Amino acid sequence: MAAPTDLQSGEYAALAFLAIEAGHGYEVARRWDASPLALIAPADQSTVYTYLRGLERRALVDWDEVRVGRRPPRRIYAPNEDGWSVLRAWLKQPVTRMREVRQDFLLKWFFLRQIDPAAERALIRAQAQVCRTYIDDARAHLDTAEGFERLVWESRLTAAEGVLAWLDTHTRPRSRAAS
Repeated sequence: MAAPTDLQSGEYAALAFLAIEAGHGYEVARRWDASPLALIAPADQSTVYTYLRGLERRALVDWDEVRVGRRPPRRIYAPNEDGWSVLRAWLKQPVTRMREVRQDFLLKWFFLRQIDPAAERALIRAQAQVCRTYIDDARAHLDTAEGFERLVWESRLTAAEGVLAWLDTHTRPRSRAAS
């Protein structure tokens, strides 16, 4: 199955939380809220349930109904084969817009560390290459840009340079003192 183009960042995050550990909506919302992701992509319980329904509608998760004591039954969700395929493809794909680094790229990095740590470095390198290409493109536009258009390209250039500098700090070998 090809990656759906209409998934929201939060739906990918919900799918990734389920990939780490199957659970019902309340558990996912609780884990989400307790994670550092709440700093960049907060999601209340009703939003998480909306994401889960979207994943279910797209047939990316399977669920079992479980009853504990006298409580109403709960759906325990887990990614199915298509869900795993979509998630893996998304996790390994760098973002193309610098504004997406603040949320989407950080989401991917967070989940790769838990789901596929061996792929973390590859994503960082791929993202750095996207930044280099973006920088080259911005510099080419700056050669002819004037007025407000020049301001826009300068802004894009400095954003990409900042992201690249930040990524470079995570690709250098760490010294023993920094460990």
